[in-house]
Amino acid sequence: MTSFKEKADNFILGPLYRQRMNTLEMETKGVDSMLDLGCGNKPLVKQVTRNIKRSVGLDIFQPSIDAAKINQTHSEFILADALEFLAKAESKSFDIIMALDLIEHLEKEKGIWFMQQLERVAKKKVIIFTPNGFVPQKPYEDNPWQEHKSGWSFKEMKDYGYRIYGFGGYMKWRGELYLIKYKPRIVFKFLSYFTQLFTYKLFPSKAFALLCIKDIKQ
Repeated sequence: MTSFKEKADNFILGPLYRQRMNTLEMETKGVDSMLDLGCGNKPLVKQVTRNIKRSVGLDIFQPSIDAAKINQTHSEFILADALEFLAKAESKSFDIIMALDLIEHLEKEKGIWFMQQLERVAKKKVIIFTPNGFVPQKPYEDNPWQEHKSGWSFKEMKDYGYRIYGFGGYMKWRGELYLIKYKPRIVFKFLSYFTQLFTYKLFPSKAFALLCIKDIKQ
C-alpha cells in the first residue's frame, strides 16, 4: 500500500520524475525501429518502446537481459558486447540508436569510436544519456561492467553536434548512482528536482546528467 509520504512525493515531483521518459517518447515518435544499447532492465522504458514496431534491447550482462525479458521492455533481445555488435552492424540499419548510461563505462578513445559508430548505424537519430563530466562509480550488483571509466561534459557533447536536455537538477548535489550527496537528503532531493525546471532547457550545462540528441542528416 502506498504511504502518504510516497503519494505526496509523487504528487509534487511526479512530473519531473517522468520528464526524461516523456522527452524520450517525444524524441522517438514516429519511428519504426530502435536499438537500445546497454538496455539493462529499465521497466519505464516501455513508455518509449511500446509505440515502436521493432525495438531491440542489447546488453552484455545476462541477468539484465533475463530481467528485461520478464518485463517485456523490448520486442527483441540480444546478449552481446555493444562495441562488437556495432563493428559488424550494417550502416543505417536502425532508425534510432539509444545508449542510456553506457558511454561513461568506456575508456575515452573507445567512447569516441562508439559515437562514430552510432552515427554510422543510425538512420535518423542518436540518443545518449550520461553524467555531465566524470562521476566515479564502482561495479555493483555483481556486474563488473558498471564501473565508470570516462566523463562527457556539456561542452564536449555540444561540440560533437548534440542538442542537450539537462536532468537530475544542479550538478553538484548528486554523486555516484545519481544519489543526493548532502543532508538533509529529503530537502536536497526536492531542491535538486526543482532546479531541473531550469537545467532542462535553459541551463543544461549546470545539470547533473545530459540527454544528448543528434539528428542524422539523410
